Amino acid sequence: MANISKFDREDVLKKAKNLFWQKGFLATSTREIQTIMDMRPGSIYAAFGSKADLYNQTLIHYAQTSASNLNDKIEQNDYVWDGLKQYLRSLMAPCSETVPSELCMLMRTLAELDESHQETLSIARDLLTQVEHRFANIIEQAQNEGDLPAQLDKHKLAKKLQVHIIGLRSYLKATGDTETVSQQLEEFFIQIQS
Repeated sequence: MANISKFDREDVLKKAKNLFWQKGFLATSTREIQTIMDMRPGSIYAAFGSKADLYNQTLIHYAQTSASNLNDKIEQNDYVWDGLKQYLRSLMAPCSETVPSELCMLMRTLAELDESHQETLSIARDLLTQVEHRFANIIEQAQNEGDLPAQLDKHKLAKKLQVHIIGLRSYLKATGDTETVSQQLEEFFIQIQS
């Protein structure tokens, strides 16, 4: 068995995730991965596998972090719809140290990679589907709480929400216009509730 130096797996995955999220899979070199993770190639391989294996793990880490952030926002609010709105507002942020790209990492992956990266594409698609199902569950709960009209189809609305988020984040990436993005998001919330 390989002798792997002790390291904080969560911290290392976070660093790798942010690097991949900023640069993409193809543009990230193994040297950059070694530098950001502060690990030797053998240790990285022993702990995470290939570059593709590491990337797949960072995608899952990204999704878990996003789900945790969503759950936190919901717990901080009395109503799930308010929590979801607060979470969606937080997604419309320009690049920063904690948000290396305005684009969702899952969407960036789907846009960047072709079918020769089938396993990674499948992971990204599955994670997006999980987000959509989570949105549908939140919408149903918001309907039960009286914050959304009961006649709305939760599955259609969850899809519409996904499309809207992807579009707004892409627009933010292209223009940097946070004011327009925020305004469009608020108008979307009003439209859904009416």
